[in-house]
Amino acid sequence: MNAELTIDYLRQAFEHYNDLIFEGKLPVPKLKWSRAKTRLGQMACKRKTSWGRIKYYDFTISISNYYKLTKEEIDDVLIHEMIHYSIAYTGLKDTSAHGIVFRGMMDKINRTFNRHITISVRTRNLQARSVQQPKDYLILALKMKDGKYFLSSVNPSAAGKLAISLARAREIAHYAWYQSQDEYFRSMPRVRSLRGRQVSAEVYETMIEKMKLLK
Repeated sequence: MNAELTIDYLRQAFEHYNDLIFEGKLPVPKLKWSRAKTRLGQMACKRKTSWGRIKYYDFTISISNYYKLTKEEIDDVLIHEMIHYSIAYTGLKDTSAHGIVFRGMMDKINRTFNRHITISVRTRNLQARSVQQPKDYLILALKMKDGKYFLSSVNPSAAGKLAISLARAREIAHYAWYQSQDEYFRSMPRVRSLRGRQVSAEVYETMIEKMKLLK
């Protein structure tokens, strides 16, 4: 099973394994996808020394989406980086980057939760994921008189029909057509009628600022 490569997926997976494995003790770090070819994951943080003690902060976990991995494989990479995060966050001392503490935690997680976490993976044996080409989306942005906001990905062949419906709709305060290649719209169905995804005012304003207004 392939995982949908979104930040929401990473956050949900992190929160799931944090509760399941780490007793919910790890604050959610910055999570992001990368196109790294030489490493599948990375845990990075900043450090400062105070009164002879090292404090780590500003944690980031990056997971590579360059290779074609299953959901289980991606989750194993994430948990691998969460072990690094847990060691740094709790201030544990280890003998090396993948020392006695790390290996002990990894082995226990593999046994207890039937995972397949490893110290390293030979990326040369992996198949690269084909990059999806950006698509053009015809977007209808709607602001309603009741204060609600909607974004619709419209099938271009239905634009004329929708224009007629828009002229008749009294509950619409404002609307505009846009062109976008944003991945935000990839999962949205291309509609042929007046329906769409309700969004917050903040998301609405952010998205229309990024899109090309059609006149």
